[in-house]
Amino acid sequence: MRTLKPSTLFVSLFVLSIVLATPVALAQTSEGLPEAKAGVSAGSLEVFLAFIVDHDPAFYAEDATFQIMADPEPLEGREAIAGLFSALYGGSFTDTHVEIRSVLADGPRVVLEFVYNGTNTGEFLGLPATGERVSVPIMGIYEIDGEYIAHGRIYFDMGTMMRQLGHAE
Repeated sequence: MRTLKPSTLFVSLFVLSIVLATPVALAQTSEGLPEAKAGVSAGSLEVFLAFIVDHDPAFYAEDATFQIMADPEPLEGREAIAGLFSALYGGSFTDTHVEIRSVLADGPRVVLEFVYNGTNTGEFLGLPATGERVSVPIMGIYEIDGEYIAHGRIYFDMGTMMRQLGHAE
């Protein structure tokens, strides 16, 4: 059995629970993306939904942070965040898309439950490409400041991804 070393970029973590004071009701659009109903902090949700379409790091503030939880060090700045997104959406993985399960907004915070899907076609965490597809459930919490995402945190089980890639049992 191959033993994997922990990565400073990715670590595994299960989400036990996320609680929001005032969850927001959502409706499905014909494109499958949710839209806010009346009375919601529509600005935050609008910024976030524009970002989720193509994961463009330009939606992050220049001094934004992004952390894969349980990793002791967050990524700092738009450029570092862009590097991560470049690997996950076109570098290490291609044919990627997300399936949105739930979106909740409360003031400047947006919580997203989604499934990340992609094919491993490039080196990932120093491991060679396997050509395998992954389908990984993820929970993310994002804080919006004006027209930009100021902070993002995601929770997921790296073991699930590694097993699907054939790198772990």
